[in-house]
Amino acid sequence: MKTQKLNKYLNKDFVMDEMLCGFISFSPDGQVLSINKTMASWIGINFMDVQILNFKNLMTKSSKLYYNIVVHPLLNLESVVSEINLRFSGKNGSFDALLNAESYKNEQGKLMLVNATIQRISNKKLHENELLRDMRFAEEEKRKYEFLFNSAPNQIWTTDNTGKTLTANQRVKDYFGIAEATNIEGPSGIFIEDRQKYLNIWRRALASGNPFQGEVRFQGVKNQPEWFMVVGEPYRNKKGQIEMWFWSSTNIHRQKMLQIANQAEQKLSLSEAYETLAANQERFVSIAMNQSHMIRRPLANILGLAKLMQDEDVCDEVKNLLDMLLVSVEELDRMIKQSGQTNMYK
Repeated sequence: MKTQKLNKYLNKDFVMDEMLCGFISFSPDGQVLSINKTMASWIGINFMDVQILNFKNLMTKSSKLYYNIVVHPLLNLESVVSEINLRFSGKNGSFDALLNAESYKNEQGKLMLVNATIQRISNKKLHENELLRDMRFAEEEKRKYEFLFNSAPNQIWTTDNTGKTLTANQRVKDYFGIAEATNIEGPSGIFIEDRQKYLNIWRRALASGNPFQGEVRFQGVKNQPEWFMVVGEPYRNKKGQIEMWFWSSTNIHRQKMLQIANQAEQKLSLSEAYETLAANQERFVSIAMNQSHMIRRPLANILGLAKLMQDEDVCDEVKNLLDMLLVSVEELDRMIKQSGQTNMYK
């Protein structure tokens, strides 16, 4: 008696129907050929009515699309797919499940049958999958960030509040010939003549929390100092405290050298101009005095004529005009005299 009862639970059909996961067999077009009681109860149908079921229609729209685009082609190429996350429509609402399936082909190599198990995902499993997706997303974002970090045209690096380098992009590593960012110790990459100036500006920026900007010479593997425009921005946490600094630098060596050359040329031109002025000062004074005498001669004639006209019997209006003319002529005469005296004493 006990043996008969035990055999009931060992019967393959019983085991198949009552197993804790769903089991389903379907053709390539999705028509369900066999289904166990567990799966039937999840979706809310009589497990004997398999002829009305289509496996693809048991899934939500997004999972059905994913199955058609990804899973079905995989079953054609490979005989087994494992732990495919799909969402099914159930009698109590949709539920997530893992699909494990094995495909079978006929003698012509065409897909003829798929046997699959459906394992409902518990909250814990769902959480694990979400955590895994988040980790993969974070890894992908990190990979994109590193790609952008290294493909940027500028040198980019980060430091802590002491100036210790934390990270650096590939352009920094290539310029200084290092494998790791931490191999740059403090201001060691700065041309020795600029280090103290840089450190003074850096200390002021660190004390004030203001962004840093300045022209600095770096000395890399070429062993020749080159000019860079360096910009540093402090990164603050939610409390407003500076946690680290983000830096970028642009090579401006060519522009800087042209600027220095232009400044030197301008200084040379000004120096030559001063020398020319000094060498010809007496000549310029003589010309100025001659010009002064030449202007005063006709001015003296105008002054004499105006005084003669004052003696004439003219109306009051004309006299007023003559008085104004005499004042202007005398003022102009004084200005010319003063200019001549100034040039004479230079």
